[in-house]
Amino acid sequence: MNQKNYLMKGTFLLTAVGLLTRAAGFFYKIFLSRTIGASEIGLYQIAIPVLSFCTALCGGGMQTAISKLVAKYRAEHSQRRMRQTLAAGLLLSVSLSMILSVILYFGADLIAQRLLLEKACGRLLKIMAFSLPFGMIHGCVCGYFMGAKHIVPPALAQFIEQLIRILFVILAYTLSLKNRKQADASLMASGAMAGEAASAIYCMVCLYVLSIKNSQIKNTTPVDVPFSKKCSPLHRLTASIRQILPISVPLSLNRTLMCVLQAIEAALLPQMLRLSGLTSSEALSVYGTLTGMALPMILFPTAITSALGMLLLPTVSEAQALHQENHLARTVNASFLGSLLLGSFCLGGFLLFGSKIGSILFQNEFAGTCIRRLALLCPLIYISTTLTSILHGLSKSASLLLWNLAGFALRLLCVLYLVPTCGINGYLCGMFLDQILLTGCILFSLHRQNILTVSIPGSLTRMFFPAIIAGGCTFFFFHLPAQKIPAQICLIIGGIIYCTVFLFSMLPAFTGSAASDLYK
Repeated sequence: MNQKNYLMKGTFLLTAVGLLTRAAGFFYKIFLSRTIGASEIGLYQIAIPVLSFCTALCGGGMQTAISKLVAKYRAEHSQRRMRQTLAAGLLLSVSLSMILSVILYFGADLIAQRLLLEKACGRLLKIMAFSLPFGMIHGCVCGYFMGAKHIVPPALAQFIEQLIRILFVILAYTLSLKNRKQADASLMASGAMAGEAASAIYCMVCLYVLSIKNSQIKNTTPVDVPFSKKCSPLHRLTASIRQILPISVPLSLNRTLMCVLQAIEAALLPQMLRLSGLTSSEALSVYGTLTGMALPMILFPTAITSALGMLLLPTVSEAQALHQENHLARTVNASFLGSLLLGSFCLGGFLLFGSKIGSILFQNEFAGTCIRRLALLCPLIYISTTLTSILHGLSKSASLLLWNLAGFALRLLCVLYLVPTCGINGYLCGMFLDQILLTGCILFSLHRQNILTVSIPGSLTRMFFPAIIAGGCTFFFFHLPAQKIPAQICLIIGGIIYCTVFLFSMLPAFTGSAASDLYK
């Protein structure tokens, strides 16, 4: 399979599974909002950064490192090095995750009281501690499969995780009703643990099946002292660890620091919202609505950009190693234009339909308000999601760390100084400034290296043109006089009009000289 077909088929498969799991997760959030309530969702969201911190510390960069090295060794037809890389990654990450699981379980109450400032989060952290080793197995094995260009196992592992999570929570909620017990955020934490365990088991089964298929294939490892047949298995494992660490440590440091900042933000934001005049319950409700309802809706289309990013990482690494600069530039340009087009489509869509989505789907008008305000982030988030994977493939993790830290510092400053006076709008302002800084630095870096060669102003003009035309037509429909169409039917018809006009309007951007002008 050539690179173009690999990217197209892989992106389609991962996107299809990603959209399916996100759609399931989307209705899962609706179910939770109507059963346990926004306050309990807010508690869970406050506890999540602690789990993310432990995950990043155990192996935040391990999946990326394994994927890069396995892709390299696959090109060299070295099955032994591929297996040794996976074994080294599992040994490092799973061992550390078990240690952190014990620490997190016994220190949960202290962390909840002293760091998160929410005592109720202690019970959630104890449940989350059990999911750490399963998450490491899932991540490492999926990194191996992505590097080896086996797309199906990671895609199905993602689907299985979400499916088991939802089924477990629904079953547990049904049992709690029969026993007349109050359902709370513990259901969400238990469901997440069950999903991670199921996906880890599935990944190990797929790995075992693959090892059987490859058992008859002759190993064609090049002559290399660390991996010579004369070396002991321990020596080979040690050599693999030395190769993984220089790649995984900077990535883990990046994600660990970001998780620390996210945990600080998660603890500070409800407190600052209280200073703005909200009660404790109202602050948790606002935080839960934003992070548990509005943000997942905005991030729903990142199933496409995340899938593309996962495939671009090994592809870019291979192109750079083979000095295929033209192929690399074409890949980056196409990724940027596709992400920008998706961002413009979602920007217009969420501005038009955000309020109706919040009212109809979440039965929460404030969720609709947040969706409309967050719509401005769509182009920035989708572009940065895709191009960040490219920069990881180009070994620019240190630069990304600095940009992420600078952007998050702006967010924290807004939380401290704007939220007490402006409420949640101050936090939204901080998110916008963060994404502008991050996306701008990424584009500048790629453009300076002559990897991103398209005209950015020309791209913005042509990629936003379809959204402007489609948005205008849909806005006109919504404001027709004497319109007495039910809200649900109006939303469906408006969506059809918007999508149809957008598709027809975007055709000139990809035909003839209009497309070639972008590369000037």
